[in-house]
Amino acid sequence: MSSIYRFLISNNTWENWTWFFCIIVAAAMVGRMLVWIEKKFLRAKAEKTSTRLDDLLLNVFQMPFVCGLVLFGIYIAIQMLVLPPVVCPYIKMAFMVLMVLDIAWVINRFIYNVLNDYFLPYIENNSNSKLDVNVVKAVQKIVSGVVWVVAILTTLTQIGVDVAAMLTTLGVGGIAFALAAQDTIKNLFGGFTIFVDKPFKLGDRIQVAGYDGTVEDIGMRSTRIRTLAGRLVTIPNYKIVDSEIENVTAEQSRKITLNLGLTYDTTPEAMQEAIDWLKELPKLIPAIKNETKVGFITYGDFSLGITFIYYIKRRNDIFETQSAVNLAILKHFNQKGWNFAFPTQTIYTTNA
Repeated sequence: MSSIYRFLISNNTWENWTWFFCIIVAAAMVGRMLVWIEKKFLRAKAEKTSTRLDDLLLNVFQMPFVCGLVLFGIYIAIQMLVLPPVVCPYIKMAFMVLMVLDIAWVINRFIYNVLNDYFLPYIENNSNSKLDVNVVKAVQKIVSGVVWVVAILTTLTQIGVDVAAMLTTLGVGGIAFALAAQDTIKNLFGGFTIFVDKPFKLGDRIQVAGYDGTVEDIGMRSTRIRTLAGRLVTIPNYKIVDSEIENVTAEQSRKITLNLGLTYDTTPEAMQEAIDWLKELPKLIPAIKNETKVGFITYGDFSLGITFIYYIKRRNDIFETQSAVNLAILKHFNQKGWNFAFPTQTIYTTNA
């Protein structure tokens, strides 16, 4: 290192160093100016246009282009110096590696923005689409991974690594790797099964593996669920596939069974009137279906039991509808003077 330092000092004039620093500063200033122009003018102008293509191009090329420009400026600045012959190939190699990674960055951002700005909105707004949001996101992650793997292999080739020999070596150790990564492989297959079978989708409320919550993310390795308590739970995909999944969101209606107990002084006519009124309750509360079942079912220890079964329509709030039903029953029964029973005992005494 000291010999290279002495070489740089002894073989480069102040003019070489001046050009070196000026080009680096100029590249940095141009990069900073481009960022400022993009935020100040181009971004605002793109937001006013009806097309989204200009927004996409700005998102894709903004930072990779600036970084590539600064990187190219640094490479040109280095050419202004007289360097040891042994260093030059390494500098060129480093420049090529960084440029390959920058190009991979551009491709990855392009794929990400195209899927997010075009495919996902189309799927979400088109209920007849055969595509699925989860599948598109999975494809997005897979393609992104492939792009980076290709970029890494290309950079390894640039620095002189025999990729074919390396892959062969990896193939020999593949069995050991597979044994060590059994859970990861099971999770990947589990994620693939979820994408194919589609037992749930993002935003669905499900009950699985002892958890009840809303699906926030479906990945290739795990699925994230926001529980009703507000906690985020990450469940490995293989556990989800091996468990029973109850999709609460997919239910067509919610069955509610309500047991009512009236006091024993209720007359048969009042009991029949109460049953008939409960059958007509869907006309008063549109959130429940007409498919109700009402019956005078039991003679309890202290009450005459009415069982009322009704169904809450899909996409109606479960708690609000139950509250509305219970309040309507309470108001009507109070108006009619039908008393609800509570645990009581009647004690008879006799004189011996």
